[in-house]
Amino acid sequence: MKKFKLFIAESVFPEDFYGDKREGHVVEAMAHVLHWKATYKIALSAETLSRAIKAASSGAYDILHISCHGDTEGIQVTDKTELSWDELADCFQEAERMPQALVISSCVGGDGGIARAFRDRKRRPNVIFGAEGKASRRITFTGACITWPILYTSLGKAGLTRDAFKDAVTKMNLITNHEFVYRRWHEGKYRRYPSRKQA
Repeated sequence: MKKFKLFIAESVFPEDFYGDKREGHVVEAMAHVLHWKATYKIALSAETLSRAIKAASSGAYDILHISCHGDTEGIQVTDKTELSWDELADCFQEAERMPQALVISSCVGGDGGIARAFRDRKRRPNVIFGAEGKASRRITFTGACITWPILYTSLGKAGLTRDAFKDAVTKMNLITNHEFVYRRWHEGKYRRYPSRKQA
């Protein structure tokens, strides 16, 4: 089993907190099952999200998992601040070390906008993973609880490889209505799986 360091930054909203819908704790527990080092932090604002990103960087974490609300324009943190994809990508530009993989667990966290934002910047993750799709396919708490263990188990078995991510996407999309996609930086751009023709 491969060992990785996973940093989880979650923007918890009141209705999620009191409804005990904190996905980050589920992901953290999954990491511990895999005997990975995992750190969980709550990102209440753009400032605390930036601090979490810097902590993941200085701690040399392999994977950064961001859990929050979002749409095709970007993400929203607890204090209702909205960050565009460009603003989110900017948060990484002063990081000492980029995570190998950025997982964005939000409605439309796999939108092509985040790939375009990182494409135009100096520092970027090798992999971006999230869900695309219309409202009926947007990620839910239940869907997250079912699918993220599939991703992290796959990575634990095979490492941060193309095949591991592809295998996870295929399995995750089979069991939920969410439309997960995986993008890997290659030859000057992010390659999407499944491709538009396959989707």
